[in-house]
Amino acid sequence: MKLLEARYPIQDWARGISPFEVLVSTILSQSTTVANERRGLEGLRQRFGRLSPEVLARAHETEITKAIWHSGLARQKGPRIKATAQTILEEWGGRLDRILAMPTSEARRVLMGLPGVGPKTADVVMAMAADRPVFPVDTHITRIARRWNLARRGGYEATRTALERWTPPEKRIRWHLTIIAHGRALCVARNPRCKACPVTRDCDWYRTLRAPSRHSQERKRRARGPQQQKVKNR
Repeated sequence: MKLLEARYPIQDWARGISPFEVLVSTILSQSTTVANERRGLEGLRQRFGRLSPEVLARAHETEITKAIWHSGLARQKGPRIKATAQTILEEWGGRLDRILAMPTSEARRVLMGLPGVGPKTADVVMAMAADRPVFPVDTHITRIARRWNLARRGGYEATRTALERWTPPEKRIRWHLTIIAHGRALCVARNPRCKACPVTRDCDWYRTLRAPSRHSQERKRRARGPQQQKVKNR
């Protein structure tokens, strides 16, 4: 991880935005790209200005859906965002910080009770808005955790638990961001750029499936040898 930390300087996308905006942004990020999620958040800001539970709870559902259209699945995400804002307003006085001040397990449970908030969204909010030592898991992290043999086949909770056992608490947020960056840049789902990867030496998947064995290399060398010799003799 030291090599990857050096390669990918940390980019804290949540810096400078409110905890509620982190929550909304994470809902927008579901099943879409980072670019589309950011376009959706910017669309909300342009339409409503400062984003808060009060503002979005009182907004018409259609207006929210139009504002986030570029995020993808807007017809599903729009109602979720409004319902979440309404719940925070009605049950928590519009203060998401009251939830985030709870002990980690309790805050996570309450967040997951909000409309459209599953375990990944709850963990992202806990990590990025409340600086809690949790390890959110997305598709990039799941893929790399399996390639590194850190987590076997299993659901979200099994992967998160395995990664939290593997990671020092003070490193979880940083390594979460670092592994995502690595998954986007090199360790992609199809045709990973292993030749450019600085950690192939420690990658179980690469050693098992990608790296040619010494035996196969020797066979190739022997197979090429006589042919190359014939060419030279000509």
